Amino acid sequence: MTDVLDFIFRRRSIRQYTEQPIAAETMTRLLQAAMAAPSAANGRPWEFVAVTDPHVLAELRQALPGHYNGQGVIVVCCNLGLASSPASERFWQQDLSAATQNILLAAAALGLGSVWTGAHPAAERMAIIRRVLHIPEAVTPLSLIWLGHPAEEKPPRTQYDEARVHWQRYSREGAIIDELA
Repeated sequence: MTDVLDFIFRRRSIRQYTEQPIAAETMTRLLQAAMAAPSAANGRPWEFVAVTDPHVLAELRQALPGHYNGQGVIVVCCNLGLASSPASERFWQQDLSAATQNILLAAAALGLGSVWTGAHPAAERMAIIRRVLHIPEAVTPLSLIWLGHPAEEKPPRTQYDEARVHWQRYSREGAIIDELA
């Protein structure tokens, strides 16, 4: 079994995909991973629009120029009407971001490429996504995750930067690190 850190480091933004379709079972696995994410007070304010139909994908690409040739997209949405906790009103962005990250990591584990593109808080982008995918006004699209079989390969990496780490307390110029020595 591969170490989870391998998938984390392997997860890269892939923007070029083959024409090979994504199986419905694979999309379902990605959605299961999304819904395994933590959420504040287990509110689960999420809904998802999963698209694999080539005509709908083409319409979405045309409406959002510069988007990718993925053979699938998952739109991660907030529906506070479905939330089981009042905490979701304050923390829905964190909840949906955790679900988004789970999809990205699951895609890497399943050998797919993915790229996270934003929707919220860009009103024009959200309106376009709502219009094309018939998302009601009460539902907020947070992100789109384009998916596909990668046509490009990127090496695993970490972007660890020790200069951005503060130990025990936030400090300027590494003063706390000196104290640890």
